[in-house]
Amino acid sequence: MEAIVKSVNKLLPVGKQAKKYLPFFIGFKLLTLTGFLTFIMNR
Repeated sequence: MEAIVKSVNKLLPVGKQAKKYLPFFIGFKLLTLTGFLTFIMNR
């Protein structure tokens, strides 16, 4: 996960834009985490 965030930070100029998109990254992390957990539980 950290590698993805770092690569995105390289693509985006760090600063106001990064802060603007931060909630989306947190939401995406939560979605992937919950999806992964449900996938494990259903197996």
